[in-house]
Amino acid sequence: MTPPNVRAFYEELGVELPGWPKLEAPVRCFAEPGAHAHGDRSPSCSVNLTSGAWNCHGCGAHGGAYDAALSLGATPRSAMDLMIAHGLAERRTQQIRPSPQTRALTSPTRTPTAPRHPSLAVDEADVLSWAAGLDAHSRLARRLILERAWAPKITRALDIGFDGRHLTIPIRNEHGHLLGLLRYDPFGRRQPKMRAVVGSRLGLIPHPATERSDHVILVEGPPDMLAARSSGLPAIAIPGTQAWHPAWAHMLKGRRVTVVMDCDTPGRRPAEAISRDLAAVAIHPDIVDLWPDRNDGYDLTDRILERRLAKRERPHAVSTVRILLAPHPTGRPRATGDCPAEGKSTRHEPMRGEEGDQWMAGTS
Repeated sequence: MTPPNVRAFYEELGVELPGWPKLEAPVRCFAEPGAHAHGDRSPSCSVNLTSGAWNCHGCGAHGGAYDAALSLGATPRSAMDLMIAHGLAERRTQQIRPSPQTRALTSPTRTPTAPRHPSLAVDEADVLSWAAGLDAHSRLARRLILERAWAPKITRALDIGFDGRHLTIPIRNEHGHLLGLLRYDPFGRRQPKMRAVVGSRLGLIPHPATERSDHVILVEGPPDMLAARSSGLPAIAIPGTQAWHPAWAHMLKGRRVTVVMDCDTPGRRPAEAISRDLAAVAIHPDIVDLWPDRNDGYDLTDRILERRLAKRERPHAVSTVRILLAPHPTGRPRATGDCPAEGKSTRHEPMRGEEGDQWMAGTS
C-alpha cells in the first residue's frame, strides 16, 4: 500500500493545506462555506495530516477523507480512487486459494503496481456545454472584458466556460485531449478561487505545442494568461505558484521565455526556480518583476487594466511586450492618478449593488 499522503490528497481536491503544521492543518471550511461569516476568513476547520479526517469547529461539519472528497464534488467511485492513489485506502482484492499447481507456477515476488489515478469527473461534452453557456451569457462576458480584460475571441478559442456558478478552464495535452479542468471564481471571495476538478492532471495552459511564437510569456495562473493573450501577448499559464514541474521546461525548448509572476514572495520565489529549469533548454530565459517595490500580489492583469485606464486604450488594444512588461522604476515617486499605494489592489470592485458570490450564484 502507498504511504499516506494527506497533503497531496487534499491538493487534488483543490484544498491547499499550509506547510508548517505537523499534525492538524487549519483551513477554511470547505463543507459549509456559506455558514460562516466573512467567508470563514479565520480558518475554523482542521485536517488531520495522518488520517485525513477533518472537523469544522464553527459549523460542526466533520468526517473522514472520503467525506471530504464527496463534499468537494467527487463521485463515490472517484473519491475511493483518489484515496487509494494517495495511500488513504487499500483496494479490495478477491482472496482465492491457489491450487498446488498454481503455487508451483507463481513467482514468490510480486511486481509493485503504480497507484491508479482517479478518473476525471468531467468530460468533453461538459466542457463544450459550459463554453456555449459563457458565449450566450452576454452580461458575464462584458464583465470579464471590463474587469478582467478577457477578450471573447480568446475565451472561445480556449473553450473557457461557465457552469452556472464558476468559470471553467480546460487543461489539454498537445493533441487537444482533455487532461483536467479548473473551476475559477473571479468575482467572489471564496478561497482558493481556483480549484481543480477531481481526477485532473495539471499542465501548462494552453499547451506550448499550440503556440507558434518564438518568444513565450510564462505567467502565474490562467487569469493572467487570458488577459495577456487578449492584449496580444503569447502567454502560457502555470496553473499555480506551486504547480510547476521541472519536466515542463522541455516543452519550451529552443524558445525565448520571459517569466512574469505576481509581485509577492509566493510569486518571486518560484520564478527563480522556473528560470533555472528553463536555463538548460530555453534561449536566455529571463524574469520580469513588474513592480519590485510592491509585495501585495500586483500582477499582469493589474498592469493591463492600469494601462488601459491611464492611456485610455480601447479594450484589448494590442500592446507590445516591451510596453506591458516594463518594470516599474524602483523608488519613483507616485504621481497623482498613478497606481494605488502599497498594499492596495488596482483591480476593479464588483459592479455597484452586487456582491461577487451572490452575483455568481444568481446568474445562469
